[in-house]
Amino acid sequence: MFPNISEELRTEKINGASSSAKTINSTLQNISSESTKVESDLEVALQVQEKLRTAQQDLVNGNKTLTRINTTLNNKRGGLSKIEQGGTDLGEAVDELNVLTTEKNSLMERKLEIAEQRNYNEVIGEMLKDTGIKTKIIKQYLPVINKLVNQYLQILDFFVHFDLDESFQETIRSRHRDEFTYDSFSEGEKQRIDLSLLFTWRQIAKMKNSISTNLLILDETFDSSLDVDGVENLQKILSHLNDTNVFVISHKGDILDGKFRSKIEFVKDKNFSKMVA
Repeated sequence: MFPNISEELRTEKINGASSSAKTINSTLQNISSESTKVESDLEVALQVQEKLRTAQQDLVNGNKTLTRINTTLNNKRGGLSKIEQGGTDLGEAVDELNVLTTEKNSLMERKLEIAEQRNYNEVIGEMLKDTGIKTKIIKQYLPVINKLVNQYLQILDFFVHFDLDESFQETIRSRHRDEFTYDSFSEGEKQRIDLSLLFTWRQIAKMKNSISTNLLILDETFDSSLDVDGVENLQKILSHLNDTNVFVISHKGDILDGKFRSKIEFVKDKNFSKMVA
């Protein structure tokens, strides 16, 4: 069990978390702009990667045609030697040889263009791998994610240090020393972690897209493993979502009476749901 903290300290923590979120929001505006440009470049890269398959097939076909032309040229040269030896008119043979030479030169140029395009696409392919641009983007957001998660955990009276790595594997430490896994905690403590992650992803989505999500639906969240303190702390978080319409679905109306602006109650009557007037 963790010690209770005073209402003054709890309010101070909440105000500190709100102030930090505003600072982080300002910082992430620049990150969001850069990330949008990177995502646009990635989309173009994917299209180029699709063209690479066609270009590679063209290269294979070009090599086959080039081989055929070289064979034909060799045959023509052999025939030309025989013609020269026989003293026959060489005009027609020379014309055909010139045509084939021109075609060969054209195919060689096309081959070089395709080879250059393939090298370019291979570089883009490396960038699209998990070790490329994606890792850099994740590295930019991880510190913000970890900071927000830990702020929400403190608001929910769960004083552990939560950390995600680049593979999104969590490390949880109590007093920053003893290491735990998610399954090591009780259902109520797991619920606090889940809620912290939920509100963090919601905040990241708002920062990333510069769009405020004004709707939040909590389906039986208050009915699960939260204790009395957990319910009160969750309500404090919800009270700070001034720009959000919050809808709570719960079977425990008694513990939520008077906690929200309005309530719609349904009862079961002969296997039908009926709204209470």
